[in-house]
Amino acid sequence: MKTKASVFEEESTSVFVPKDESIRETIDIKSSVQTASHVVNPAIMRKIRYLNEPFQKQAYSPLQFIVEGDIVKGAIQKVEDDILWIESNDMITEIEIAKIEDVLWRGQPFDTRS
Repeated sequence: MKTKASVFEEESTSVFVPKDESIRETIDIKSSVQTASHVVNPAIMRKIRYLNEPFQKQAYSPLQFIVEGDIVKGAIQKVEDDILWIESNDMITEIEIAKIEDVLWRGQPFDTRS
């Protein structure tokens, strides 16, 4: 005698929803750390804005920028957001303003109050 056995395959209906919260938290933490490391010194920014005016570009040239212990000499060519372009000997150097420690003119710290 032959017996027939019926086999039913059960289909899973469960749905897995990944949590986006943990991913978002990680991204938020990383972006806040990056922002904190690139803080522009307000006094340096004031000097650069002042020296970027047309008359000042001519009158106070060349300038010296102390960047992470090194000196970069030249004239301000352009300022955009937190980037400064300096021209010297037909070469343009791009510098993050947050990395500038001081601005010198004739070897002395430039003072916008004079």
